Amino acid sequence: MEAKAMKKSFEQALKEYQAGRLPAALKFAEKAMAEGGANHPGLLALIGNIQFKSGNRTAAAEAFARAADKADDKAAAGYLKLAVTLAQAAGLTDLMLAVGVRAVKLNPADPELAFTVASAFFTRGRWGDMDPMLERLDRDNDRHMALIVNHHRLMSRFDALYAELDRALLTRPDDLFLNVSKFAVAREVLDFPTIERHEALMREPDAPFAAGLMAREPALGRILWCDDEALNARPSQEASSYAATLRSATGRTRRAFSAPGEKIRIGYLSNDFHGHATMTLFLEAMAAHDLERFDVTLFCYTERHSAAQQAAWPEHLRARIVPVGHLSDEAAAALISEHRTDILVDLKGHTMGARLGIVNLSDAPVKVTYLGFPGSVTGVELDYAITDPIITPDSAKPFYAEKLCRLPETYQANNWRTRPRPRPMERGDVGLPEDAFVFASFNASYKITPSTLSLWVAVLSAVPDSLLWILCRSPEARRNFTAALQARGVDPARLIFAENRPYAEHVSRLPLADLALDTRPWNGHTTTSDMLWAGLPVLATRGRTFASRVSASLLTAIGLPELIAETDRDLVDKAVMLARDPYALTALRSRLDAARFTAPLFDNERFCRHLERGFEAMAARARAGLAPEHIDVEPLPPRTTPFSGEAS
Repeated sequence: MEAKAMKKSFEQALKEYQAGRLPAALKFAEKAMAEGGANHPGLLALIGNIQFKSGNRTAAAEAFARAADKADDKAAAGYLKLAVTLAQAAGLTDLMLAVGVRAVKLNPADPELAFTVASAFFTRGRWGDMDPMLERLDRDNDRHMALIVNHHRLMSRFDALYAELDRALLTRPDDLFLNVSKFAVAREVLDFPTIERHEALMREPDAPFAAGLMAREPALGRILWCDDEALNARPSQEASSYAATLRSATGRTRRAFSAPGEKIRIGYLSNDFHGHATMTLFLEAMAAHDLERFDVTLFCYTERHSAAQQAAWPEHLRARIVPVGHLSDEAAAALISEHRTDILVDLKGHTMGARLGIVNLSDAPVKVTYLGFPGSVTGVELDYAITDPIITPDSAKPFYAEKLCRLPETYQANNWRTRPRPRPMERGDVGLPEDAFVFASFNASYKITPSTLSLWVAVLSAVPDSLLWILCRSPEARRNFTAALQARGVDPARLIFAENRPYAEHVSRLPLADLALDTRPWNGHTTTSDMLWAGLPVLATRGRTFASRVSASLLTAIGLPELIAETDRDLVDKAVMLARDPYALTALRSRLDAARFTAPLFDNERFCRHLERGFEAMAARARAGLAPEHIDVEPLPPRTTPFSGEAS
């Protein structure tokens, strides 16, 4: 009897659906469900279609997923494809992950479906779960190849990645994407012959092939090799991807700034609101804002599994987190507008996972880039870049689309409350000999350019009894770096590879080295401040771009400008002098230890006050109806006492 009633309701629901009477169709479909149709795949699929036609993508995706559970494989293949497509459109990543593997398995000839599901696993950091989908991807599709490249890189499967790229390059030797990818991977594994081939091409950047490579490479990839601000200012791969939202921003009326006397409303936008290097530096300064004068909101698109780390943050910051990850760029921009944000500060720039379309579509009166990307963020409607006079001297101004808001002592926020203090360790704990002079580098190995390698070889040759202690994670990079040193006359026995360690232990081991050597043209950023915090002096050259002047900025802010070399010869001479004069090195390290709680570099409260002065200068111009202009923030009076009671 119940089966007959269910069948009758189902047929009536189908009739109403075909007539376009969707509410009535849903009513009869739900009646059929209650009459015993909960396990009927056709009924569940009908509900999915009704919900889809009604604009309810979430309910539709869930209905098709349930239909697939009850159907045979042939029918389930279609239902799952619909479920994945709708889940993607609705931002239902959890549902995509739940049904995606079976969806791909039952639709083996659909590479786009495999790409969609694999991308969801990639976004969630579940890279190993992507493996069954990789073989289904289309190697002739750049988006698919990009996912394959990024997957293998994050899994450190460099041999497999080289094989993929070399195989593709056999038939498409001039393909720009494949060549850009090969050159990028070469830097990961320190394949110096390939890196040198790329740099030789880039000596003529206007040649057609070189220009094509530049247009297709990520902005961060260019910073790895380019010490020329004019070239760094050229559009990158990301600039073209934001072209549509940039066109939408053209002519868009910005909202009026809040009235004088009202709090300035700051909105920070990022997906790095977790244990990322950006928060290692900026969390405490962000928490130090004067809430009598500023209203602070964090517009967060951090993935849920990473956002759990926010539980340890100060309560007043956690209370101001507004999730936008589930929203489209347009909806996120509208929400930022609803919060009446005066100054929208993007903390990403051209880095992985950035949603700069939100910035382009926002009607915030002032839009700012800070910290995430070391250079001009091309292709994005931004008014100011927060920098300092060392990383962006006056000569840099023509190469920035943004106006510069230069903080007086350093652009880099830092923390001291949560940063671990170095604890006593012995050289034997990390495999270092007691009697050798130890140079160190803990920068990411992909920053080691041929120029950096040559400079380090010159230092090691000039100090023949010294060792180089280096962090180099992948076996391929270790092998290639060792071979490169040996080919240049440096005994591999003088090379010691550091192992990965928890952050607190890493900070504690840093002072075991005598002197750190920086990379170029991409200096250490967080890495340099970690070394200085730990009490390890860093020797660096001053470059010609933001990224290659960062260590100079940090050394100046800690009070050790004599560690900034202007030429290669100057750096080698400084290294030799400090290696041969233990008294000079000891005095330098003593000054560094004494400066930890007195110099500006780690004074996050002082930094925050300078940042707020910059925001107030932006606000004053906006409230007066003036266009953005370069701003140089005046420094506060020097401190006369340590800023921490922990100062030793």
